[in-house]
Amino acid sequence: MSVADKLKHNAVTDGLVRRPLPFYGRFRKMLAQLDDATLEERDLFVRDAVQRVSRDVAATAYGRGKHGGSELQSWPLLEKEELRRFPQRFFKSGLLPVSTANTSGTTGTPLKLRRSWKSVVFEQAVLDHLASMRGVDWASARVAVLRGDTIKDPTDMSPPFWEERQVGRQLAMSCNHLNARTVDSYREVLEEFNPELLWVYPTGLDMLCGLSRKGDFLLPALKLVFSSSEVLGDGVRQSVRRLMNVPLCDFYGQAERVCASYSFDDAEHYFLAGYGAVELLYSYSDETSDFYEIIGTPFWNRAQPLMRYRTGDYARLDKGAGDDVIRAVCLGIAPFRGVAGRSSDYLVSPEGGHLMGIDHIPRGVPHIVQSQFVQSGSDVEIRVVPAEGFSEAVVQQIHRQARLKIPNSMTVRVETVDRLERTARGKAPFVIRRGAP
Repeated sequence: MSVADKLKHNAVTDGLVRRPLPFYGRFRKMLAQLDDATLEERDLFVRDAVQRVSRDVAATAYGRGKHGGSELQSWPLLEKEELRRFPQRFFKSGLLPVSTANTSGTTGTPLKLRRSWKSVVFEQAVLDHLASMRGVDWASARVAVLRGDTIKDPTDMSPPFWEERQVGRQLAMSCNHLNARTVDSYREVLEEFNPELLWVYPTGLDMLCGLSRKGDFLLPALKLVFSSSEVLGDGVRQSVRRLMNVPLCDFYGQAERVCASYSFDDAEHYFLAGYGAVELLYSYSDETSDFYEIIGTPFWNRAQPLMRYRTGDYARLDKGAGDDVIRAVCLGIAPFRGVAGRSSDYLVSPEGGHLMGIDHIPRGVPHIVQSQFVQSGSDVEIRVVPAEGFSEAVVQQIHRQARLKIPNSMTVRVETVDRLERTARGKAPFVIRRGAP
């Protein structure tokens, strides 16, 4: 276990690192004030913050080569690949401690990230602020966690698949061991622990709900399910309401911490004006929506300041939204319809084209809990976790819908599995590409 993990698992040291006064208190107050701020007040806050960030960026090797000013538009868009290849060009030295992190690198070389202490504190303040909207004090609540924690060898399928931490206040459960054979054990330990807050990866929550029926959960203390770090699948929020009878907060962010949004309702997602400056770059449209790539400029990470970073994620807006609506969305005044997916969620055709909309293939297919696409050259394996009623007819429906997106030059196979493949950090990518044709 790393020193950072040991600190997180200890209630006292975790609180000192993530909720130190006065930083933490100032952030909570600022977030509350911005909730009540007008569009003009938020716009002024963002402009002032961008000026501060521009000075930090100008002090990095990257910034010295770009000569940008205090306005967003004076800086070029920053590609993820540039940050991936030359992370040291974005580092800025300081006196306070720095946290290091790496992304899982499922689509290439991992990103090497640095986070200032203040940005770590701000991130916790944001999570606490959102939980407080539904009456949960994250700092004192009993929290059950179903995320990327490594509990035991993934081949060891004998319980327990969890451990208590922070003097019994936190129950950390393994996503890697959750499947149809073990789900009863997870439900039993959840009922015994009786959390106030359930903090999850969406794919772990989807599996837990998909393998459960109404009446399977008895969690009288539970007030909120908090989902983050992956895109929330269709229908998961409704499953939580039906099975657990509590609201779900879907939090969108990135490892780079450039911007964030939240939602307590599928139709209404809001960007957090205090987190970072948001720009929306039109990308494409479908029958009902327009999709905009999310560009973010983070406000609080002085250890690795970034300017106009292309996230590769897409915000879904109603078709034909005007400039005034887009501005209100960026400032968190007006809602948008959610993050539609990651730019990595595509397959590569033998001709070199990027096949988008892969998430449409399993939509409406009955009797499956989850699905995952694994590409090796021209071969596509569609892995599905089956539910009761799964049959050859379901397999044929998946094949038919797959051929609407995947050309005949690629082979398609449907395989049933107990659980999805996960990264070392416990995430389950929707699309895994092991090699392009």
